[in-house]
Amino acid sequence: MEVHEVTLPVTGTPEGAARARRTVMDEVHGWRRDAVTDDLHGAESVAGELLANAVRHAGAGTASITARLRGDRLRFEVRDQSSAVPRNHAVHPDAEHGRGLLIIAALADDHGAEQGSSGKTCWAEFDVAAHPAHPTTSAFPQPLD
Repeated sequence: MEVHEVTLPVTGTPEGAARARRTVMDEVHGWRRDAVTDDLHGAESVAGELLANAVRHAGAGTASITARLRGDRLRFEVRDQSSAVPRNHAVHPDAEHGRGLLIIAALADDHGAEQGSSGKTCWAEFDVAAHPAHPTTSAFPQPLD
């Protein structure tokens, strides 16, 4: 099974998070040229949410993102120095923030957070098996006249 991995430092700013997201996704696209682009859009959105949460809630400390592709399984891990584990909470409909975990849960196949001795790791996983661009069988049982 082929394994690809990259780890990047993330500066504690929104710009640093955006730069890290773009760079890590460029790597992922290079590893998985056969993946349907739509399959990776959700993964990119989740990587962005994980990074934004680290910058917003963990502050200006050191953070990093690791992307790992093992077979058809893509995993993102964002590490930061905060020990506070993210939790879902009620969000006012007009609030500009607070929906990141909902987005991650909706788009990722699996996700979670783990505390460590020097902070936490928030992660998300995706099945990125190649899908055929066109159906391999006809939708019509008989030839059309």
